[in-house]
Amino acid sequence: MIRRRKALKNIGLITGGVLTLPYNCSFETQISYSNFPLLKKKEQDLIADICNIILPTDFNNFPTVETRKHFVLTMINDCLDNENRIEFSAGLNSFQNEILEVKKIHFQDLSLDEQNNIVANFIDNEKSEIGVFLNYLKHYSLIHFETSENYMINYLNFEFMPGHYNGRVKVKVNI
Repeated sequence: MIRRRKALKNIGLITGGVLTLPYNCSFETQISYSNFPLLKKKEQDLIADICNIILPTDFNNFPTVETRKHFVLTMINDCLDNENRIEFSAGLNSFQNEILEVKKIHFQDLSLDEQNNIVANFIDNEKSEIGVFLNYLKHYSLIHFETSENYMINYLNFEFMPGHYNGRVKVKVNI
């Protein structure tokens, strides 16, 4: 009798746990950044959308090894000091709150023209939290673009093998 009760109790607990599992777990793959452990996938996608508005991605003409979202978030995670990371996080939160308060919808649900206008209005104000946040994204988006191989070779005349060997070159002798 006691074993049956214990077995039914265990079955009930297991069933309850299995039923609540989909509500508590997310099976989406997400990159975790050491200095931004609470940065969710939605926020990472928001940052990617803003970066693409600031500087549209062109994979055909300017291919890069990693996506702009990954590059920008890695640079922000690794290159900013603690104070700047706090400013960045505050700017991200302020940006999300401002959009929700003014437009009553999420940034990704706005039209492309509205997104461009919002980013253009806030990016000029470098003193505000949102302006600081957007200028970090602008800075690292531009660095990502400038490190593409096509840009470096065709626009900067960069050589990946400096000091190339010219072979048989006549030496001019002044006698």
